[in-house]
Amino acid sequence: MESNIATYQIEVLNEPFQFEENNCKQTVTVKTYVENKLVTKTKYGLVAKETIYNQLKNGEDINLTRCYVKDFSISEYKKSIEFEDLTHIELENFVAENAFFDCSLRTDFSYIDFKGVVKFNDTVFSHGNVSFYQCQFSDDSNVEFKNTEFGNGEISFQYVDFGNHDVLFGSSKFYGGLVSFVNANFRNGDALFKSVNFYDSKVKFHYAKFGNGNISFQKARFGSQTVDFRRVEFGSGRVDFRRAVFGNGYVTFDEAEVIEGKFNFRFTRFGTSDMSFKLVDFGDAEVLFEHVNFGKGQVSFSESSSKMLSFKGSRLDVFLDLTVKDARIIDLSDTVLRDIVDLKPLNHRVKIETLYLNGMRNLGRIIINWRKNNIKRLIKTQEETSFRQKAEQFNILKENFDLSGQYDDEDKAYIQFKRYELKADYQKAIRKGGLYLFKLPNYLFRWIIFDKMGLYATSPLRVLFSMIIVYVLFSLVYLVLPFMEVGGIVNSVGANDGLSYFQTCFYHSAITFLTIGYGDYYPTGFSRGVSVVEGWTGLFLMSYFTVAFVRKILR
Repeated sequence: MESNIATYQIEVLNEPFQFEENNCKQTVTVKTYVENKLVTKTKYGLVAKETIYNQLKNGEDINLTRCYVKDFSISEYKKSIEFEDLTHIELENFVAENAFFDCSLRTDFSYIDFKGVVKFNDTVFSHGNVSFYQCQFSDDSNVEFKNTEFGNGEISFQYVDFGNHDVLFGSSKFYGGLVSFVNANFRNGDALFKSVNFYDSKVKFHYAKFGNGNISFQKARFGSQTVDFRRVEFGSGRVDFRRAVFGNGYVTFDEAEVIEGKFNFRFTRFGTSDMSFKLVDFGDAEVLFEHVNFGKGQVSFSESSSKMLSFKGSRLDVFLDLTVKDARIIDLSDTVLRDIVDLKPLNHRVKIETLYLNGMRNLGRIIINWRKNNIKRLIKTQEETSFRQKAEQFNILKENFDLSGQYDDEDKAYIQFKRYELKADYQKAIRKGGLYLFKLPNYLFRWIIFDKMGLYATSPLRVLFSMIIVYVLFSLVYLVLPFMEVGGIVNSVGANDGLSYFQTCFYHSAITFLTIGYGDYYPTGFSRGVSVVEGWTGLFLMSYFTVAFVRKILR
């Protein structure tokens, strides 16, 4: 992160300076150095602060364009006219574009009610603190601080009311110290901090309020100090942090509120410290952390509420806490996970309606529970994914559960994976037609045998129950065939064992199904073909049962 701080060399010249309507008796040359290298050399007209005080006293508009002002202080002015420190001073128009404010301790604009135009574009506040504390700006014009430079001190916009027009800080620079917009009210205008560089400043916006306007920190750069947006009311405009760069400082949006619109962090880069979005109420806004590099710190959305929380295409090398209070959609598709994503309820109920995992490269671990998170519904309710994509997502979870030792959950995910895979194959055959239709019997066989009879070898009891049903059905077939005069069961040794024909059918079916084959009874007619089929079916189902049973035992 950049840390270069500008320093200035001031030289007063006894020569007149004229710029537009400003005529000054003396000229000030300001040389700007960065890392001891001369960057710029600019001339300004020297204006004494007493001159500005007299203009204020007379109610005149102030125009300090291309002027140099030393130690301006509205508090000092109020003392000169015997006003209390907390008294507000009304001022019509104040223009100080391309100006230079210098001070020994503080440049003070606090408690001013600006009634007209306010412009500080391209102005430099060189040293010390700058205060606009408790200022009130007009509803009739924008508040302009575009490309303004603030020195290494405390820059205070606390409790400022910016009115209902736009607030423009685009491309401004804050060279360290503290930048505070605590309790500032931006009302319904746009708040534009696009391309602002905060360098190594501690940035505080907590308790600030925004209305219906858009908020842009696009391409803003933050340093290695705390960035604090706690309990900010973001209103209903679009919040844009696209391509912003956060340094290694702690970032917090805890308990902030958003009404609607978009909360956009696309292509943003974070540093090595933690980021917290705990208890944030995103309202009906779409929250987009897409194609984001989260750096190395932990990221928490614990107990937050959102309509849509998207991390699509992001690189997740961090512990990501998604134990949200509620979210209609969480999208983790096309992400690369190298650490942990936590979705499992712990001390509070986690309510997620839809979860997207398609395209995820899971090189880490997802902490999730099949029952508590209701995973089947999370993926089933996806409206935009195909059967094949749903199958892929269940397969990702299956592999994740296997690595986590959650074998019961793995079986459930595996069943859904195979079911959606079968649905995708069937859908493809129907859509393409032609030779693909010859595969339909194969799909029917897979559905009946693999799914319905054994849940894809995940349930030995289900296979055993299926074996009993198949055995009974074959027994009933043997029982019916003699009445149709197409087959029967004959005693080969002439034994008089007292078995009724009903018992004989079930006995023959059992020794055939289990491939025992004593030979005391044999089939005739069509029963021979039925016996062959039953023998093969019994052998297959016993093998199926063995596979399912051993699979359970080995786990």
